[in-house]
Amino acid sequence: MLAPLTNKSPPGLPPEPAPASSALQTQPAAWLAELKLAFSSEAGRTVLRHRHQGPLRIQKALYPDGPHCCHAIVVHPPGGIAAGDQLTIEINVDQAAHALVATPAASKWYGSWAGQQARQTVSMNLQGRIEWLPAETIVFDGACAQSVIDIKAGPHASMIGWDQVVFGRQASGERFLDGCFDQTLRVQIDQQCVWVDRLRLRGCDPLFDSPIGLNGFHALATWWAIAPAQDPWSDETLESLRQGAPELAFTRLHPRLLVARMLGPAIELSSPLVRAWSVLKQSNWGLEAQPLRLWAT
Repeated sequence: MLAPLTNKSPPGLPPEPAPASSALQTQPAAWLAELKLAFSSEAGRTVLRHRHQGPLRIQKALYPDGPHCCHAIVVHPPGGIAAGDQLTIEINVDQAAHALVATPAASKWYGSWAGQQARQTVSMNLQGRIEWLPAETIVFDGACAQSVIDIKAGPHASMIGWDQVVFGRQASGERFLDGCFDQTLRVQIDQQCVWVDRLRLRGCDPLFDSPIGLNGFHALATWWAIAPAQDPWSDETLESLRQGAPELAFTRLHPRLLVARMLGPAIELSSPLVRAWSVLKQSNWGLEAQPLRLWAT
């Protein structure tokens, strides 16, 4: 039986700003939101317990792959992250638990004013298995955004994850001409920091066109996988990934950490990520990689 979902209190709306001046009235109140997810294994079933504050939540635990794997879809009702917003997601996965966390639609970083920054922090403490499969992030022109993904993996932890960033609403002809995007991806394995990836780009940054930067593209994807200590990545696994998703450039940064990156049009990023996820999930985890239903909507 599923554990009851906690935190029944409504998130509430931010207070109306005092009409001190017309300038203040043009700036909407910022959201402060927090979501904590805890996955544990109980009698062969992965159980989710969670708490939320503000507009970040999980609607319900789902089990399309059976009781061993709990799917959690993170919902952000405002639909985008605006200047001044502070979003925090904390995920804990106990040993023997298996979690899959995804988002139903693209995350959007909206334009800022007066350099006011928005921030999202995702922290993971892993002792079991997790699949981190969010939709893409779209950075609007004028956005001032800071993104942090911080992963701590214990000896039995395993993970497949990805991150996709698109600069400007390319489909409507918008380019990222003003603003700043600052991202940190950090992985600690057995309390040792083994990978820190920093990306800091300003609007119209020369790195967008530089051959040592994005080489003329305005979208990039990062994919990574963590293996348990008793089963580090082999040359055979690395070769099977390169054959299954040749668009991605794979490297083994640590016996337990694989990292891959891809540049290209935004519409072409997802398919190679999904293929690499499918190859690894089936070959190393022995599990069928069923595409998520929300990917078809």
